[in-house]
Amino acid sequence: MRRILAAKEYARLLESLSEEQTQKAAAAVAHSARELMARYGLNRLVVLFDESLRPVALRSLELVLGIGVEATAAALNTDDLPDLAGSLICDLLLDPVGRGTVREKRAAWIEAVIRSGRPILSAAIPAGVDPDTGAVEHEAVCARITIALEGYLPGLFLREGLDHCGEIRPVGEEAEGAAGTFRFEASDAQRSLPPRKRTAHKGDSGKALLCVGSPRYVGAALLSARACLAAGCGILFVACPDEVRAALRRLPEAIGIPVGSDWNRENCRPAIRAMAEKQALGIGCGVGDGDVSPLLEAALKTGLPLVLDADGLNCLSRRRELFSLLHEKVVLTPHPGEMGRLTGLPARRVLEDPLSLADEFAHLWGCTVLLKGAATVVSDGKRTRLVAEGNAGLGKGGSGDVLTGIITGLLSQGTEPFTAACLGSYLLGASAVRAFALLKERMLRATNVIEALEDWNE
Repeated sequence: MRRILAAKEYARLLESLSEEQTQKAAAAVAHSARELMARYGLNRLVVLFDESLRPVALRSLELVLGIGVEATAAALNTDDLPDLAGSLICDLLLDPVGRGTVREKRAAWIEAVIRSGRPILSAAIPAGVDPDTGAVEHEAVCARITIALEGYLPGLFLREGLDHCGEIRPVGEEAEGAAGTFRFEASDAQRSLPPRKRTAHKGDSGKALLCVGSPRYVGAALLSARACLAAGCGILFVACPDEVRAALRRLPEAIGIPVGSDWNRENCRPAIRAMAEKQALGIGCGVGDGDVSPLLEAALKTGLPLVLDADGLNCLSRRRELFSLLHEKVVLTPHPGEMGRLTGLPARRVLEDPLSLADEFAHLWGCTVLLKGAATVVSDGKRTRLVAEGNAGLGKGGSGDVLTGIITGLLSQGTEPFTAACLGSYLLGASAVRAFALLKERMLRATNVIEALEDWNE
């Protein structure tokens, strides 16, 4: 994992870069510049830099000039903007401490770069994107590639930042340490999912109970159940209304528990009884407007690992007295609107500062908070991770149901709640190829074996 640093911390880091770190950063910039020039058929490079990145800019220029590329550099505080025609523009205009002395000149350069229409390579963060919040006040460049130097700025992953940074390429060694804010990456996902023993049986992989679905939201139950099994849950029980239970026949590996025609206080009783001898619980996906507060209260009192999502979170926000029952094995998975209802804050406030808010309320509530977004923030009040996998395709109904199922499945196998939340978010956002490579054996269901046998016989 790599640390995420606020702009002022990042400024101090840049001031203390060693000769070796500067060389590595410059080499990464030069390599990506050559790649982009080849891609777009260019043989000229313009490097625009501010004082914070002067050493990296000048060393990058040396490396590019050394291979015979026509290149020029301009410093924001002293030089005039060079001709940008026919060039790849290397944007090293980071201003981590918000100096006002060259603000107008910076804005003029950013406008000229955008107007040129030339491809852009950025370092640290694209010029014009706020390094802490990702907001764009006026204009910001859109980079094809952004080189992240010895850590990430939060603005790369928040608000408009994600749309401006292009491909993010980190430079430098991964950091160690539990405290602080880090990006959860592929290597972390690999370490978080221990290999299974070949002698493992279904009982070793845990029993989970999902309380999900309603006549209106049948699909939510099926999605969360399939995801829970795919994540490796050994035995899955699904407490759900009758119409959902009938649809559950499409997933014969799941064991249905009837709760009546729909969720209400009385119909929570069968689901509460089913909590016995389970290793993990997941509540909320598609349960609708029925009163499931008895179910929620009972689940919290068991002390079992528990995922609360969607209508489970809405129930919690209406029953404020239940907040006192939250504990360290609980994972809350709100989107900004749900987080607003839980905290009493407007969704706009949640979107402005998700890192701090997730950390603040995870600490206050004593549980893990997974705050969904284009980049997801996970915090247990002591550790904070940002998961920036995925794409706009996940912004549709059903993604949250899948996430709840994955996390519940991981919890049933003994994964620590904070780690399960990070890993679940990563697996949801990662491409199918990468997610399958990680889950492999865990994804195999009994029906898959039958399908394979049928294919073999053909």
